[in-house]
Amino acid sequence: MLAGAVFRYADARAAGVSKDQLGGRTYRRLHRGVYVERERPTDDELAVRAWLLALPAEAALYGATAAAWYELPVQAPPVVQVIVPPGTVPRRRAGLEPHQGLCPGAVTLHRGVRITTPERTWLDLSLTRSDTELVVIGDAMVRRGLTTPARLVEAADTARRRRRVVRARSLARLVRDRVDSPQETRLRLILTNHGGLPEPAVNPDLGDEHGGWIGRPDLAYEDAQVAIQYEGDVHRITKRRWRSDVARDEVLRDHGWVVVRVTAEDLRHPSQLCDRVRRAIDRRPRRS
Repeated sequence: MLAGAVFRYADARAAGVSKDQLGGRTYRRLHRGVYVERERPTDDELAVRAWLLALPAEAALYGATAAAWYELPVQAPPVVQVIVPPGTVPRRRAGLEPHQGLCPGAVTLHRGVRITTPERTWLDLSLTRSDTELVVIGDAMVRRGLTTPARLVEAADTARRRRRVVRARSLARLVRDRVDSPQETRLRLILTNHGGLPEPAVNPDLGDEHGGWIGRPDLAYEDAQVAIQYEGDVHRITKRRWRSDVARDEVLRDHGWVVVRVTAEDLRHPSQLCDRVRRAIDRRPRRS
């Protein structure tokens, strides 16, 4: 029952573990009344579960800790961030960053722990993240099935008395479905925000004149028949993936499409990248 798990003192005693055993070499105390097997390594998951056992039952993961627990593209912070309802806030201790202001309905269970809902987590992150990173996180939430673009818009629109809520409402409307990676989001935002280009379709299923499927590029300007493929490192270092990408692009070119391939280096030069895409669009006659 206790093997490998973080547990409370009461649970250990109920399982037949004596007080002397808890103080011996088999277990170690993490917080007051919270223990784990001595050989269990300390990692982010252990720290999270231990703190939630040590804190009041109303506490929930918050902010970047919540985002990392959802396995979003956010680095786990060096401290565990939690939030509790208005009132008494747990004192700040080494490894813990407590907040207050948790409202009813803003909590769910994920991987067995209390955590702010995806929508509330996204709104909380809007206080600390850049515009691009907030859209990246929103796209990743949708990709993982945690929320939808419409639910993020609704959450932002109905939020009241929150700092930077007007900004959050605007950015929620940039979150899209079908995005496969953070770099795809960054590429899309560079084209629209930096380059002033129209918003491309995201991972559209393309067909030929007979309705047959010919490809699913990362981004596409369908009227101009311009497809944009983001090539991450895995595309270049894996021979099988590289061959697959070449064959994929040849199918599109055989059907009259222009394929623009983009790398991480291109994202560091947004003006040049946007010029490349704009030239590709301008050279193509629009489909009637």
